[in-house]
Amino acid sequence: MNGNILEDLERTAARVPERVAFLDDQTALTFAQLHHQARAVGSCLMDVMPPRGVAAVLMDGRSMTCVPAFLGVAYAGGAYVPLDPAMPAERLAVILERMRPDCVLTDDKGRRALSALTSVTAPVVDFADAEETAVRSEALAAIRARSGMFDPLSILYTSGSTGIPKGSIQSHASYIHYTEATIEVYGFDEGTVFGNQSPFFYANSIIDIYPPIALGATVYLLPANALAFPRRFGQCLRERHVTELTMTPSSFIAVSEALEEGSLPELTHGIMSGEMMPWAPLKKWMRVAPNAGFYNFYGSTEAFSVAVGRVRDHYEDSELLTVGKPFRQAHILFTDEEGREVDPLNGGEMLVSNPWLSSGYHRDPERTEAAFALDPMQRGYFERFYRTGDIGRLTPDGELLVLGRRDAQVKHHGYRMELGEVELALRGIPGWRDGCVLFDQPTGRLFCFWTGGLTEKELLAGLKKKLQRYMLPDVCIHLDELPHTATMKIDRVALRKGYMEMN
Repeated sequence: MNGNILEDLERTAARVPERVAFLDDQTALTFAQLHHQARAVGSCLMDVMPPRGVAAVLMDGRSMTCVPAFLGVAYAGGAYVPLDPAMPAERLAVILERMRPDCVLTDDKGRRALSALTSVTAPVVDFADAEETAVRSEALAAIRARSGMFDPLSILYTSGSTGIPKGSIQSHASYIHYTEATIEVYGFDEGTVFGNQSPFFYANSIIDIYPPIALGATVYLLPANALAFPRRFGQCLRERHVTELTMTPSSFIAVSEALEEGSLPELTHGIMSGEMMPWAPLKKWMRVAPNAGFYNFYGSTEAFSVAVGRVRDHYEDSELLTVGKPFRQAHILFTDEEGREVDPLNGGEMLVSNPWLSSGYHRDPERTEAAFALDPMQRGYFERFYRTGDIGRLTPDGELLVLGRRDAQVKHHGYRMELGEVELALRGIPGWRDGCVLFDQPTGRLFCFWTGGLTEKELLAGLKKKLQRYMLPDVCIHLDELPHTATMKIDRVALRKGYMEMN
């Protein structure tokens, strides 16, 4: 096994130096060039950050320069923190204040974002200057000699339930284990052409970075606005012979209607994560890419992927898709409200353990202690778990069903209910395209947001056939398009601020 994730890059660059590693519609980067750029960036950063330091990478999240930036931080012996320059200045300031980076690596977009802030005191390095630095081989070798596989490699910031961002730390060991397991479970090889749509500050993009580098496979970065032009999106996949595509369900839904049946014959892997995927648009995608296996996986920033499975050929419209079987390296405990272990077939809150689990939250010991538990069942041996906050259960054949969030249980009209149960019912109503259900705690009202040709009368009539009266929404709001986050999940915060607070 590797002792450092950079060993994968070094082996691949030596084996297939001229093979294209990453490309977009303007430029291409071979493995030899990627290796050189990363070492040059590392040679620059070692002068401005200490070993095991932290570098904020504030760069365009859809830029090919992100990957050599990340790897350059690793060569300097540090942990990289990918940040989105387009995020609100107030949020960016909060993250940087909590992080206290040793340096900030930027591009033009990052510089403009920094110009709106006054509190950044760390050295700022332009990537364009860093990549021109002369490689200092002996100094890089000395850093490697002092490094260990449990040194941090990345800190990925995610929104906390309190609204305060939290930075999940993953080590070299985490990425090494995850890369090997991911290649195994999906059957990727060096002929796989990965289509990257997720910004590099989003955990979903990890599958488009480290497995391809280990294999010597090519990654094509789709244009940033590709989802807005579905026909062009399909054309890009065909022209670049993309065989693998990982996106959120919202992204798959966004282009599903515009793609023609059989138009993506080379696609072999369609991978969905981040939200629950409705059956109707997935059925459409199965016709668009007839030779593809479609995979549903469950995970989080803290645990990467926990379970994955290929979706079978047919579901009922209102049936919940499983997220496959847990990785053979993963262990899931199901617990009741008192924290006692329960039968997996009955289910409960999930505590997960795997070899690529986060090391904790950066500079946040209280939330680390609350979220991660050592030997929670007091069995007397070391095993560390992450408290997901998700409710799930296993089917009799060992597949995982994720039923919703523990904090998605609400009391409506005096009855305890699950918001996920209402959303599941919505997916089975003809004419419904996408949407979600939110609960307004102060007023006790249930809001339903949806897109598609369904009228409010038809929607409520459909729900009345499936749900108890107390589970029906109080306010129904039809939208032409749902708001989405930068990572293409439904933006529930925007819905609350834009609609619920005004109704």
